[in-house]
Amino acid sequence: MIPAAELTTAPVTRNLSKAASAHLDLVRGLAACAVAFQHLRTQLLVDWPATSMHSPLTAAVYLLAKFGRPAVIVFFVLSGFLVGSSGVRSVQKREWSFPRYLLHRVLRLEIVLLPALLLGLLWDSLGKHTLASPLYTAAWLTGPIDLSWLTLIGNAAFVQGILVPNFGTNAVLWSLANEFWYYVLFGLLVTAALRTTRLWLRVGLAALLLVIAWFSGFRIMVLAPLWFLGLGIYMLPRMNLAARGRRVLLVASTLVFLAFIVIAFSRSTPGLTTAQAIGADLITGILFSFVLYAILHANPARPRYKKFAHGIAAPTYTLYANHLPVLILLEAWIGVRGLPTALHCLELAGWFVVIWLYCYGLYLLFESRTAAIRNWIEPKLFPRDLGLANQ
Repeated sequence: MIPAAELTTAPVTRNLSKAASAHLDLVRGLAACAVAFQHLRTQLLVDWPATSMHSPLTAAVYLLAKFGRPAVIVFFVLSGFLVGSSGVRSVQKREWSFPRYLLHRVLRLEIVLLPALLLGLLWDSLGKHTLASPLYTAAWLTGPIDLSWLTLIGNAAFVQGILVPNFGTNAVLWSLANEFWYYVLFGLLVTAALRTTRLWLRVGLAALLLVIAWFSGFRIMVLAPLWFLGLGIYMLPRMNLAARGRRVLLVASTLVFLAFIVIAFSRSTPGLTTAQAIGADLITGILFSFVLYAILHANPARPRYKKFAHGIAAPTYTLYANHLPVLILLEAWIGVRGLPTALHCLELAGWFVVIWLYCYGLYLLFESRTAAIRNWIEPKLFPRDLGLANQ
C-alpha cells in the first residue's frame, strides 16, 4: 500500500531542473548512438583480433564500439526513472488510471515500433532477394532470419524472446519486450498499492504479477530490478550541495561509471558465463544510478548545451529501433568488412551520419507525432468528463 501522505513529500515531488533535463537528454542521445555505432563497426570493420592495425585511432574506434550493451542497461534505468516518476506524480494528483497509463505506454512504443517492423521487412526482403549474402541465407545469431507475419505480429505484441524470435535482422528488439513488461508490472504494482483498491483485487493483481513474471521469463525478470532502481533514484531525497559539491559529485560518479564499463566491456570475452554477464549488467545499472542521482543535482547549464542535448536526444528511440536492418543491408551490399585504416574509419563516421539522418527523418514522420496521435486517440477511449488529466 502507498499512503497518499507518503507520496507528497518535497523530495519526491521536486521537478527536474532544466540542467538535469539537458543532461538526461544527452545521456539518452549518446546511449542510442553507442548502440548504433557498435553495430556499425561490427558490420563494416573486421574484429579487433583479426587486424594488426592497432593505432591510437583504431583503438579509439573499437573502444567506442564496445558500449552498446551498457547503453541498453542505461536505457532501462532511465526508463524506470522517467516512466516511474510520471506514474508516482499521477498518484499524488489522484489522477492514476491503469488503462490510461497503459495506453500512453503502448502508444509510445508502437508509434515507432510498427513502422520499424515494416521497414525492417522491406530492407530484409530487399537484401534477401537481391543480394547473395550469407547474412540473409545463413544463420543469423541463433538461427535463420524470420520474416513471417506471425513473428512480425509477435514482435508488435512484445513477445519476442518469449514466444517468437526477433523479427528479421533487427536483433535490438529484444529490449522492447523488456520495456513493455516492466511497464505492465509497474502499473499493476501501483494499482495494487492504492488505498482505494479492494483486497480481493489486490490478491488478483498479485496473482497476475506472478503469472507475468513466469510468462516473461528469467531473461526479462533478471534485469527488472534495474528498471525499478531508476524509480528508486527518483524517490530519494535530494542533497543540499554547493555548486562545487554538485560538480564533484557528477564528475566523480561519471568517471567511476565509465571506468567500470571500459574495464568490463572493452575486451572480447567469448567465455563469459551467463552469471558473469548478468553481474556486469547489474553493476553497470547500479553505477549509472549514482550518475543519475548526481545529474539531479546538476548546476545550471548553458542554453546552447541544452539545445544541443535536446537535439541529439530527439530521435533516440527511432534510431535504436530502425538502424540495424539498414546496416545489415549495407554490409550485404559492400560484401566484405574492411580493415580499420584511416580512410575506412572516416567512411565509418560518414555512414554513421547517414544512418542518423535517415532515422531523424523517420523521427519527424512518426515519433515526433506521438503526442498528437495520443491526444487524438485518448479522448475517444477515455472521455474528458471522467475528470482524469493527462499523465
